[in-house]
Amino acid sequence: MTRTIHRNFPQISDAESARSALLASGFPQASVQLTKHATLPPNVATDTVGNLLDALTPGGPAAAAAARHRAGAMLSVDVYDDDEHDKADTIMGGYGATEA
Repeated sequence: MTRTIHRNFPQISDAESARSALLASGFPQASVQLTKHATLPPNVATDTVGNLLDALTPGGPAAAAAARHRAGAMLSVDVYDDDEHDKADTIMGGYGATEA
């Protein structure tokens, strides 16, 4: 049974390098997916609630905006057993991955 592990990378180039290393180590291309973090488009309802919560955030709206900003990317890998899980985790960890 397959499981999918997800890891975040602070830089897109790190995620791309980890993806290349996973493929070079034998993971099938279909089992490795890179997703770049993107800013969500504005929405009136969520903006209204967000503005209220931003005012309550320690540091105010500027601190809340900085916390929401996510650069980098997420890499997802389908693994079939514990050995593949450990192998993928080790490879991604070598490129600065953190748990998603």
